[in-house]
Amino acid sequence: MVNKKIKHILNDLLSRKYIANILVILAISIMILIVSKDFSKKTSKTVYNNTENNISMTELTYKTDEERIEARLKEILEKIENAGEVQVMVTFEESTEIIPAFNTTKSSDITEEKDSGGGVRILNSENITETIAMNNGSNSNQVFILKEIKPKINGVIVVADGAKDLVVKEKLYNAVKTVLQIPGHKVEIY
Repeated sequence: MVNKKIKHILNDLLSRKYIANILVILAISIMILIVSKDFSKKTSKTVYNNTENNISMTELTYKTDEERIEARLKEILEKIENAGEVQVMVTFEESTEIIPAFNTTKSSDITEEKDSGGGVRILNSENITETIAMNNGSNSNQVFILKEIKPKINGVIVVADGAKDLVVKEKLYNAVKTVLQIPGHKVEIY
């Protein structure tokens, strides 16, 4: 009798409808798993790309400052009589440092407590909150910049056709020192 019940239950479980339902559920589960992995991969790629873009923007600003100074210096040095064609390389100690403005909120609270025994306790609490000051423009928020510290120049190399002449070489040397306000040991003329 028990054997017949077990056989009947097993037959019901192994019927075609039950197996078909299990296969459908299994297929849906696998599809959900695959789709969720695709979403997680896309999210991580986006984060990576955003990080990459931030690095690129920093490098772009740094290279822009470097290239701008090199181009201006080249333009000035080529105007020196008999200097000829000039190439300039400027190296920096670090990149530009930007110091944002902050909105500072400071609050203090002094509380005096008296207990039943006649004792007095004074509590002094101070809370300081700083947030970066933002300018809410038309389409974007921009940070208020308090100060921008330009990078320090490590050295300058100038290669000029006219540097064979010592007078021209001296003029180029003095021009670089004067324009960039750097000591002579950081300048080489070839």
